[in-house]
Amino acid sequence: MYNTRLSKPSGSYVATRQVLLDAQQTQGLEIIGAFARRNGRVQLEMSLTNRGMTDLTDFAIQFNKNTYGIMPGSALGVSCVPSGRSTEIALPLVVGGPSAPTQPLTNIQIALKCSLGVFYFQTQYSLHILLEETGACDQSQFLRMWQSLPDTQPHNVQGVRFASMSEMRDKLAMNNVFAVAERVVGAATHFYTSSKLCDGSVFYSEIKVANNMQAAVVATKCSDAAAIAAYQTAVADICTAV
Repeated sequence: MYNTRLSKPSGSYVATRQVLLDAQQTQGLEIIGAFARRNGRVQLEMSLTNRGMTDLTDFAIQFNKNTYGIMPGSALGVSCVPSGRSTEIALPLVVGGPSAPTQPLTNIQIALKCSLGVFYFQTQYSLHILLEETGACDQSQFLRMWQSLPDTQPHNVQGVRFASMSEMRDKLAMNNVFAVAERVVGAATHFYTSSKLCDGSVFYSEIKVANNMQAAVVATKCSDAAAIAAYQTAVADICTAV
């Protein structure tokens, strides 16, 4: 059985919450939230605030088809939000449902119903929430795949927040970006990683980290080339999160 209460925070990266619905748009209901992966489960964490004069009831939520078939794993779990009050929930999500390509790749269109009516909004998630815990590989597999896959556009990262390479390795591993090997070349450490997406696609990356730990360049190869930009953005967000 799913639990829609917020879980205890872990070391995983969670994007800054965004306004999903504002009170003017809904005439009273404000929702801020963000997608997260905690203990191997994907969820949409939200704060529902009733800024109107009457209690809000009859909540339901539905996702449109999206790239990786993300959909609610349970009912919304909210019976009533009293006037002037807020409710924190974590909606469990499942992956692999009915899917359809979206632009951008990580875009989701959502419909939310309550006693005020039905409201529509769209938002995006960080691709790291769909990285699995089984994404580690050995050096021989990494080298074989790195040599067989075409080069892609690297991603420059400014404002890296780690004090050491060991801290960076640990934080990335918490988010299912696993170290394969590393070596020091000149004024940078070349850090090699692997990750596996929910659909089985594997990302192989070389992360060149400046010796001052303030900047990095991420170069990634994957059989699903369309997902590389979103993956590199997710890695950059993990590296620069406060």
